[in-house]
Amino acid sequence: MRRLLLSAAALTVLSGPLAAQNRISWLDVLTPDRLVQQMVQVGIMMLRTQMDVKYGDMSVDLMSGRVTLTDVRMWPLPPWDTDFECEIGIDRLTIRSGGLEQIDRLRFKALASGASAPAACLPPEGQQMLGMAGLDRLDIPRLTLDVDYGVPGSEAVARVFGVVENAAAVDLTADFSYVWFDGRKDMEEPDPVAYLRNARLTVENRGIWEALKGQLPPPATDPEAGTLYVEGAVGSILSEMNGGEALGEAQKAFLASVAEVWPKFLSDPDTLVLETDLSGDAFLDFEAMEKSPAETFDTLKPRLALASSGARQVLPASLISQAMGPEAGALAEADRRKVGLALISGDGAPRDLQGGFALLSPLAKAGDAEAALALSAALETRSPEDAYQWALVAGRGGAEGATARLDRLEGQLDFATVLKLQEEVSGGDSHPTDALDSIAGVRDQAAMRLTGRGQARSYPVAAMWAMLGKALGDAESGDILADIDERVGAAGADAQAAWQAAEERASELALEAWLGQDLPGRFSR
Repeated sequence: MRRLLLSAAALTVLSGPLAAQNRISWLDVLTPDRLVQQMVQVGIMMLRTQMDVKYGDMSVDLMSGRVTLTDVRMWPLPPWDTDFECEIGIDRLTIRSGGLEQIDRLRFKALASGASAPAACLPPEGQQMLGMAGLDRLDIPRLTLDVDYGVPGSEAVARVFGVVENAAAVDLTADFSYVWFDGRKDMEEPDPVAYLRNARLTVENRGIWEALKGQLPPPATDPEAGTLYVEGAVGSILSEMNGGEALGEAQKAFLASVAEVWPKFLSDPDTLVLETDLSGDAFLDFEAMEKSPAETFDTLKPRLALASSGARQVLPASLISQAMGPEAGALAEADRRKVGLALISGDGAPRDLQGGFALLSPLAKAGDAEAALALSAALETRSPEDAYQWALVAGRGGAEGATARLDRLEGQLDFATVLKLQEEVSGGDSHPTDALDSIAGVRDQAAMRLTGRGQARSYPVAAMWAMLGKALGDAESGDILADIDERVGAAGADAQAAWQAAEERASELALEAWLGQDLPGRFSR
């Protein structure tokens, strides 16, 4: 008993320091992830004023922009659900933004796994359609909503994908080259401004066709008579939409695609694709399209097909085999580039970085800017130094996006490494003497070498040309030289030490040109 009392006393004495050591500090509480979690919790409590919501657990990762909820249950109480049967369940709900690293992109992605809802959650029309499909509830193994907006170019991609068990898989994607709002007339209710590259709706049969085909008129499912019947039915609908007026050219083209695809679908009822057939970006005049169905068809030029245009552009197996085999050298350069780009990106062929590098590297070394840019993009997160070198080559060829990648990568590389890589790419370049015929020529060389567009980026070479331009009285060249000095100064003492030798060499070359070409005499006339 005495020993037990002594042990208890010892624990009491030690508990003070231990508690102090384990106490949660303000720094532990005020972490970014915890703050975001509390904000999400406040949002959920606000949502509970509109519907009942419960969840099991929440995890937050601010760096990647991810919030995950598990075992979510919602009771939205729609007005038609008088028996209170609507309960939406989601096993796992992940909501993502672009993350802290992608500051030039606005992204919202919601991914639900294991979602389910009874028919009572749908309005009466939806319940009727669900019954026609032979279902009494919605079981959705996967549902994705993804909106990705690029701030620099104002381009956007919006996508909705869902799988309904025993029914269908549906994928709706719209790719915009520009999308925003025009508030010049009314800032409170601005008009949408959108230029569409392409849009696609894909419906993959997973049981819905078998449920619906028995409810269609027999001629519609007859392989021989089906074409004429469906063409006539769809034509009548279009004519009615037009108010009895004749079909436009885009409507006729759509009707022809329906007539061509329908018998093929009846023989293999797997997938239907409704896709735009645009040769360029299409401006969406929503007001005109709302007033006129014919205008909608003229703008979007929809077509029905059994596969998307992307799937139809999949590279032939024979071409890939030849490109990756011993006879690759016999292929035309365009075919090697095509296969290499497909292997690097994974579009048109399964991604194979090693195979893509083997095909594109010789092309990039020969000056192919597109190939160099693809290599740089693939290596940006894997090998920043190699990515920087290929971006230098891509920029020299004028590839769009190369200079932005150079800027990003310079944030990851030390200045001495940047100078070394620039020297490896442009160290053997010959400098055009005809640029010395005018101040504009000198200035252009300095600017191209500074930005890395049109010439490989090289701060020493840019400094050499800028020194000449500044000496000739060109203020813009002086600004370029000041820009380089500012970059070196901001990079720290190590950068300044690495820059010293490069700057001295640039000064020597500038003085050689100044004296050897007698620039004072040439420009003082």
